Amino acid sequence: MRLSRLTSLAAATAIVTLLAPAAAAAPAPQHDGTWTYRNPTDIGNGLNLGGFSDLFPADDSGKVFWTVTDRGPNADAPADTDKIFLKPDYTPQILKIRLAEGGSLEILKRIPLRVPKGQTDPVTGTRFLTGLPPAALTAERPVDTAGKVLPNDPYGLDSEGLVRAHDGSFWVSSEYGSSILHFSKHGVLETVLVPAGSSFEAPGVRVLKILPAVEAKQKNNKGLEGLTVSADGRTLYAAQQTQLANPDAKAAKKSRVQRIFRIDIGGRTPAVTGEFTNVREADSATDGGWSTSAISWLGTDRLLVEERDAARPTAHTQLFEVDLRKATNLLGTKWDDPATTPALELDASSVTPGTKRLVFDAASAGLDNGKIEGVVLRPAGHGRVELFLVNDNDFGVDGFKDGAVVPNNAVTRVDRYTLPAGTVTFGR
Repeated sequence: MRLSRLTSLAAATAIVTLLAPAAAAAPAPQHDGTWTYRNPTDIGNGLNLGGFSDLFPADDSGKVFWTVTDRGPNADAPADTDKIFLKPDYTPQILKIRLAEGGSLEILKRIPLRVPKGQTDPVTGTRFLTGLPPAALTAERPVDTAGKVLPNDPYGLDSEGLVRAHDGSFWVSSEYGSSILHFSKHGVLETVLVPAGSSFEAPGVRVLKILPAVEAKQKNNKGLEGLTVSADGRTLYAAQQTQLANPDAKAAKKSRVQRIFRIDIGGRTPAVTGEFTNVREADSATDGGWSTSAISWLGTDRLLVEERDAARPTAHTQLFEVDLRKATNLLGTKWDDPATTPALELDASSVTPGTKRLVFDAASAGLDNGKIEGVVLRPAGHGRVELFLVNDNDFGVDGFKDGAVVPNNAVTRVDRYTLPAGTVTFGR
């Protein structure tokens, strides 16, 4: 599409001058279903199951999906570097859910995530791992409700993105240090992909340090979140939740550049084959606090990419078709070098971002939900497309104050829309 306005952008390791793509008007969608998790399972400490952080089809029915919970109920701490864990021994889970008659959301199967056979998680004393951070991947410090420092977990993850491979195994993206984990179909951790140069190790786990080293400059709790896979199951795409904190968090707030990685998983050893940029839309609603929590595959190097706020209901959540086929592949260039200073400016002929087309605007569509973290598209016949959206309700927690949980009163729900013919095209 035509690039319309010149915008100076701090791209990971440089302030890159790019032409920001203009968004076209989205076709009018039709809302035709809501399913609510009405009686969530008690997980202890007065808290209920929630935190659904992605959505992936379990079959072709449009009724059954896989999802994954994040690291567990937590709250902001007085210190910016700390995070309060309200249930430190919580084990993130992969869930199989069904959109049932009567508008209820039912859980059909729960797969708690586990460490390899012969290993023991040092926090739980069992094979069940936790959502506590590995010290090697993040500077975020876990504390309990009294402010006592909790142990780090070398197996811990903040699970956000989920795809199911053709062999039944699962790939999960984690915000800790930007990492991607591979679990067996039974939820056993097998492989972790981390940035080059990382000191991360996990006993019994194959650790591949293949992500670009600059990815370690991600802000705390803002690592890889969006995750999707090609139709043939051979290629993963992973998107940063936000921009890199490069050279620091203050500079990053002004940046609208997001990196998206392409990873070949068709062979025995995964390999990163592409690294592209998406330019986030400018808006005042998020004041630089934008997020991408979900992406979905549309074709080779074509993705549906979410850009959202965290408001409930949302004021700014949009889905774009992002075409990376003519975007600059930054892999192996100086923009991957953590030592490169952001003092250079490049013109559009040096770094070309993906082109964008607006597909869905949640606020315009009247969605009275927020913090959407899972997206599924499926053909609905006659060129139309069904769009499924699931929210992360943060386990019902808004914060922790005066010794008590502050509830957010958000429920977990899935909404379905039908998008008119021509809104989205699927390819190979």
